[in-house]
Amino acid sequence: MSDQSLSLLKRFIQDDFLSKQELKALKRGLEDPKNSQVIDVWMHDYWNIAHEVESNTSFSDIIAQVNQAYQTRSQEIFWDRKWVKQLQKIAAILILPLVLVSGYLVLSRVDSNLQYAEAIVPNGQKSEIVLPDNTHIWLNSGTRLKYPVKFGSGKREVFLDGEAYFEVAHNANAPFIVNAKNVAVKVLGTTFNVKAYYDESQVETALLSGKIKLLIENRDEIDVHPGELVNISGSQKSVSKSGFNSEEIVGWRNNRLVFRDDTFSNLVKKIERWYDVEIVYDEKLYDHKRLTVELQEGESIDRLMQIIEKTMNINYHINKQKIYIKPKMKS
Repeated sequence: MSDQSLSLLKRFIQDDFLSKQELKALKRGLEDPKNSQVIDVWMHDYWNIAHEVESNTSFSDIIAQVNQAYQTRSQEIFWDRKWVKQLQKIAAILILPLVLVSGYLVLSRVDSNLQYAEAIVPNGQKSEIVLPDNTHIWLNSGTRLKYPVKFGSGKREVFLDGEAYFEVAHNANAPFIVNAKNVAVKVLGTTFNVKAYYDESQVETALLSGKIKLLIENRDEIDVHPGELVNISGSQKSVSKSGFNSEEIVGWRNNRLVFRDDTFSNLVKKIERWYDVEIVYDEKLYDHKRLTVELQEGESIDRLMQIIEKTMNINYHINKQKIYIKPKMKS
């Protein structure tokens, strides 16, 4: 790896501003397999010099963070990324230093009183964090969670964009509130799953144990009991309750991708996040179709596409991070 690329890497870790072109050059250097060993050695030496906190940051973590930064810069969205120094501060409130081995953390201020950390998990990865109150949270692919570095008195409040599984530590004096789009989930101590991606119209909450309340503007509170799933869609215009299969809803936490009689459009969204790919197809031809598929993490995208190919009678072609689906030609 060139001295210029290592210089860019050092600037990136030290939170210096890198232009889109510099990030692109750094991304290209990191993605070259020949450079992985050189970077691992460099990182080891760098953390020994820094020595303020033990770090488990890996080569793959760095690549994920650079990719995310490049994508963010390309979209002209700028985030406050106090990388090394802020990670050192956050490490004190986690079970392990850098427990978010598949994502990264930033600090920001939502108001003048509280300092917030933000866990960011790229597509194709998942992570687990532990909050200062000992609440455990598993974050699915493509998820952001913002939470206070230190909870204040009266309530524990976090902000979710994506999907997360919560095991909330009980505290009768401080309810735990998950803000997800236009819905707030209020709990004292319980286990539940919330899915609220910014690019999907619905907010889905499934309760496994305990009791929660859903707070929605201009509506009465909704009590949710174990085994119930509440789907709020269309800007709060539609609210429905149903039972659910726990493997289908929270199988992702145990590295299982489960679809049971699900629509193809839903399957595509999950696959794109799970494998960090883009699927290109004619929505009119396939979105109405339903499939049942179960996969363990580690199975290749090719294996999954072979199953879909046989089930839906399609042809597919993979080109880097894009998958093209077309109807199978009649012989």
